[in-house]
Amino acid sequence: MKSRILIYSILFFCFLSIISCEDILDEDPKTIISPANFFTSANDFDAAIKGAYGIIHEDLIGGRQTEIKELFGDYYDEPESAEQGRDMWRNNPGNNYWSIRHGWSVPYSVISNANQVLEAIETSSVLTTAQSTSFAAEAKFLRAYAYFQLVQLYGDVPLRTAPVAGVNDVQIDKSPQAQVYDLIIQDLLDAEAGLPNASSQEGRVNSNVAKALLARVYLTTAGNPMNITGNYNLALAKANEVINGPYALLDNFGEVFKNTSYTSESIWEILYLEGITSNGMHNQTAPTGNQTALLLPTDTFINSFPVGDSRQEWGIQDNFVTSGGNEFVARTYFNKFIDESKLEQELTPSATQTDYTFPLIRLAEMYLIAAEAENEINGPTNAYAYINEVRRRARIDENDPTHVPDLAGLSQEQFRTAVIWERKWELFTEGHAWYDLKRTNTFDAVQTARGGELIVPIGAYNQTWILPDFEILNNDIEDNPSYGG
Repeated sequence: MKSRILIYSILFFCFLSIISCEDILDEDPKTIISPANFFTSANDFDAAIKGAYGIIHEDLIGGRQTEIKELFGDYYDEPESAEQGRDMWRNNPGNNYWSIRHGWSVPYSVISNANQVLEAIETSSVLTTAQSTSFAAEAKFLRAYAYFQLVQLYGDVPLRTAPVAGVNDVQIDKSPQAQVYDLIIQDLLDAEAGLPNASSQEGRVNSNVAKALLARVYLTTAGNPMNITGNYNLALAKANEVINGPYALLDNFGEVFKNTSYTSESIWEILYLEGITSNGMHNQTAPTGNQTALLLPTDTFINSFPVGDSRQEWGIQDNFVTSGGNEFVARTYFNKFIDESKLEQELTPSATQTDYTFPLIRLAEMYLIAAEAENEINGPTNAYAYINEVRRRARIDENDPTHVPDLAGLSQEQFRTAVIWERKWELFTEGHAWYDLKRTNTFDAVQTARGGELIVPIGAYNQTWILPDFEILNNDIEDNPSYGG
């Protein structure tokens, strides 16, 4: 059995995006391990790469990234949390909000680690050629993944491709989105070429993961705001490479989730070990009255599913009654990451940890990318095969023709709407909501869903989140358009 990489931080380099210039100047030099002194063996490079992976699990801690990537989706009800999460849901973010800060600092921390590794590889004498190629490809993938998060959330961002050597390197201007995407795509192409076909450890990326992320990047850049429509062809080609690769859709939708290791559908997932690190999605989706549930389904969304859809029957539960007859959860909730044993014990959020994996990329998304891209290129005729493969898996009774029937006879515009709904039904709570709103430029759906519950109405400013306060101060760069401004 292959060993697996546990996603927690093994090594942290200097997180220059979240500390002030004064902190840099006041740091005791004796406490710093310089890259020149650190990278003395292949194991050191491996540890640095693992450190970059470890930072990624921060995306799910305390709901900080759930708020900025998912909560704003039009199919989410008002969150149980009464603090910053509710303001985010009401379209009223603040520069000092945790989600705004972490949406910036977590990716830049990954980038910092990746840049340290890439610079060290250039001068290293301890690595073989094969090791240099593999480590560089892995570092470039992680850097590309981090920049992809940043450019989607914040638009133009500072582009750092080398370690920050001193205070003078902290303040740099934003780079245009097109330039950021150029780096992302080149890094992923390099990663695809340099990574092995299969990972040495579960949780680490390989060439197929790079192909899958390229498919997502190409689809994104074909849509708003880049509108490079020729990239639909590239998205379709890469998605097909993955679909025809070593993966397979599971027969049952519920089997995709609540696992502690990869399945045949897993392309890239975050792994946890209960008691050491924890998947926070149980607390963020279980409305136990403890102000931790951020993602809750609206009645409109619940009623939108096709007849006989397991993604609704299994994926959304009405309530939870313990074996003793106590209704511990009294409203509908998303079930993908819920540990029923924790609900049965009526555990508070502080006592609840789960080691369920979290999917960053899985095969069903590749089918939906292919469906969307094919429809945009040629219309729906050949796109049905992709979307109907996902719909067939969703049927409660595969022999009942009324259960999630195959799509047919749609116009290109009707199919365009259908595939977006399919993404909502298939991918809810997995971190795609805000990105899909931006790529399809459909923020008005949030206005329709929430209306007067929004503190700030939907506007052009919704194309980007505002920048965190520390970056405006430290880097002396202009904020993105303010909400309501």
